Amino acid sequence: MVAGFGQAQAARRKSERRLGLLALPLALLVFVVDTFTDIESAIAVLYVLVLLLAANALPRAGILLAGGGCALLAVLSFLASHWTGMDLSSILRCGVSLAAIAITSVLLRRDHEARALLVSAYGALSRSEKRYRTMFEQARVSLWEQDYTGVKQALDELRAGGVTDFLAHAQANPGLARAMAAHIVTTNVNEATVELLGASDRTEVLGPVDRFLPVGDTALLQVLHALFEGRDRFEGRAELTGLDGRPLAVLLGISFPDDGLGFDQVVVGVVDITQRERTQEALLAAQAELARAARAATMGALSASIAHELNQPLGAIVLNAQTCLRWLRRDPPDLEAAEKTVERMVRDGKRAGEIVQRTRSVLVKEAARDELIELPQLVEEVILLLERELSASSATLITDFAADLPPVKAYRVGLQQVLINLFTNGMHAMAATAPAARELTVTIDRPGPGKVRVAVGDRGTGIDDQDRGRLFDPFFTTKPDGMGMGLAICRSTIESFGGALTARNLDEAGGAAGGGAIFEFTLPAAAKGD
Repeated sequence: MVAGFGQAQAARRKSERRLGLLALPLALLVFVVDTFTDIESAIAVLYVLVLLLAANALPRAGILLAGGGCALLAVLSFLASHWTGMDLSSILRCGVSLAAIAITSVLLRRDHEARALLVSAYGALSRSEKRYRTMFEQARVSLWEQDYTGVKQALDELRAGGVTDFLAHAQANPGLARAMAAHIVTTNVNEATVELLGASDRTEVLGPVDRFLPVGDTALLQVLHALFEGRDRFEGRAELTGLDGRPLAVLLGISFPDDGLGFDQVVVGVVDITQRERTQEALLAAQAELARAARAATMGALSASIAHELNQPLGAIVLNAQTCLRWLRRDPPDLEAAEKTVERMVRDGKRAGEIVQRTRSVLVKEAARDELIELPQLVEEVILLLERELSASSATLITDFAADLPPVKAYRVGLQQVLINLFTNGMHAMAATAPAARELTVTIDRPGPGKVRVAVGDRGTGIDDQDRGRLFDPFFTTKPDGMGMGLAICRSTIESFGGALTARNLDEAGGAAGGGAIFEFTLPAAAKGD
């Protein structure tokens, strides 16, 4: 483009120089006619033609010099032909000619400046286009140029037809997103895109983009929603399918024009994160297996410890029970000896209970590690930890934090684990819910003086009445692969901090209808000076 522009400039300058050579003989001709003929008209006005011919071949200063020269010739001609017979009409004709020459010189100079600016701007634009094309081709990130004109027009027609909620409209018309994807046309890609999709050349990639979008991926719907709402960019995770059928996980970055123009050349950046996600999945699987092994080892060690500590009091209870039976079977029964034996059994039973309680306290709380915790900050940390799980479940997260919330005093890791369990349970509960309706709501407020409440709500199947009474019981679970310890540990943890954990269905106590459950816990606010 820059080379073609330079060649055109050279040809134009050559043509202008040829025309400029005609200016001098024309000026002499006008001078002769004006001086040596009896034509009673403003012949000197024809010097304007001289300036027009010479303007493109002269620099800006040269235009003014040429104008001055023409004006001088006009004055000399006037003096030579009217020196003895000067009258008012001849003076006026000379004045008109000089005014025309002056005005033309000024206008041509301005035109020269404007043209110089235009040529400079065009040259800068050409160089910028060259730099853009160079970066586009040499970038190792996949770049696509796509035409969104058709899909933009289709979305505008929907809006004109009265559609205000695109997501609801798309949910009511399941094939809408795929139909609109056929209007998104890829017009150019770089070599990184060719390699990413496993193509032999870029022509295999050009055309409608819908063939690279797997059915069921929600990214297309999110892109269309952003375009429908008039946003100037979209960023998010998406799935692509290569020409060889390989599934690809990518990050999309799309910049839309903000002036309503330029939708025929929208640039899309694509970053391949397939290997990263596979590595992360392998890491998570290894972590899960390690955690399972650690839990098994912990349970084994804990069982051995508890068995060791409980062995003595339980053995004493059994021995005393046998002794009590012998005293009762005597004839007559020795009730006083039996009573003392039962008292020893009660004492040993209390000892066993104290051992269990002490072990439980060690498991659910480490008092020495309690700290002041800002609950909104902790929730944000948990959201970051579960970012990938939230994306994989297609759940929309809604947060509502009250202002001026006091901190609570608790063990951060334990409270964090409670939130992770509640979030994860909510996402699992919405597995059968339509993706567009999956909402996970987290609210933090103050139900009363000195208390802080955290509620986690989902749009899942809710809590069955038959399960309500056993929901927090150890080893009770509704999941095929669950252990039934999550909610039991959550309640024990919250209670160890002086709080309470409860659960209810979303449509109870005046809640919104439509299914789902809310798990909420209340903690005492930290006292001043803690």
